[in-house]
Amino acid sequence: MTRLDYLRYMSPALLVASGIAGLWLGGHWVWLGFAAFLAVAVTDPLLGKDHGMRRGAHPLLADLILYFQVVPVALLWVVFAWRIGTANADLVPLDYFGAAVSVAFMTALGGLPAAHEMFHRHSAAGKFVGSVLGTIFASGYSALAHVHVHHIETDTADDTETPFRGENVYRFVVRAAYRQHRRSWQIEMTRLNRLGLSFWSPQNLILRGIGMYALLLGGFYLATNLTGMLLLMLVSALGLFILEIFSYIQHYGLLREPGTPIEDRHAWNHLTPLGRALTFEIVTHSQHHVDPDRPYWRLTPRPNAPQMPSAVTCFVLALIPPLWERLIGRPLLEHWDTHHASARERELAIAANRAAGWPQWLGNGAAAAPA
Repeated sequence: MTRLDYLRYMSPALLVASGIAGLWLGGHWVWLGFAAFLAVAVTDPLLGKDHGMRRGAHPLLADLILYFQVVPVALLWVVFAWRIGTANADLVPLDYFGAAVSVAFMTALGGLPAAHEMFHRHSAAGKFVGSVLGTIFASGYSALAHVHVHHIETDTADDTETPFRGENVYRFVVRAAYRQHRRSWQIEMTRLNRLGLSFWSPQNLILRGIGMYALLLGGFYLATNLTGMLLLMLVSALGLFILEIFSYIQHYGLLREPGTPIEDRHAWNHLTPLGRALTFEIVTHSQHHVDPDRPYWRLTPRPNAPQMPSAVTCFVLALIPPLWERLIGRPLLEHWDTHHASARERELAIAANRAAGWPQWLGNGAAAAPA
């Protein structure tokens, strides 16, 4: 990668810096982090598409950039605790909410993409750091369902992160959050039973995740007050909501016959400059699913794979279900059904469209992609 390419992946840290500055300044400035997110939402779609390759990266340097994201996120939370606990004289009730919203968005954009990348690493350090970042959103063990369910059952009814056609984002968030936690428990219980360990074993990843979140709550209470602890819980809820919305837009309505190979057509891609940089290439989603262990700097954009607009634009539109369905969901899935789906997937699409109450556009006789 060029020097510019390395700098691209520092953009999450720069974004988090805006949230830190807002909290430091206090007053209405605590909304600055959320304002930075809105600025990205406006700017990213105006920058056009980015199909550029990121080749020739030095693995050590690329990993240092990844792990560095922990620093600004940690500093964000230190300043957040300081502002809420000891420097809150200039905050009105609405500003407390603004601080929580800003911290939720900055942590989600600055920390969760790095955590996701670490979930797919085989090193103990990577998995630990990923779980710590996930703990902020009360999901320190979410990697269990993500790796062992989502990446195996992608686009099937058994997947925990694929929305149904016609399912609005609010219903999906509740369903997905519940199913991911339930499946994570099932996976961990199976692992412990296989090893002959009890539920109360120190090796229980679920208990570790719960314990880490309890420590975070207790530590934040001691550093701030009861209000601070309640705001932390609000940030966790908002952050989990943000995370699930991004899951929603990456697989919305896609279909795959269980047991068939996962291919490029089984994920939506959002190939924009800021989107790729801010998410450590999560939006280069097709190859990520074809090869989940490939590090972010080696992911290759697939311009011919299913495409959506900017991920941040899609995030905003998803919050307004009628607009999402009219501008994104139906038209792009009609294109997917007629240009990407296999013969069997077209049969599944007919049933899915019927269940959603959508028109049967597959009656036009369009040819299917090869099975």
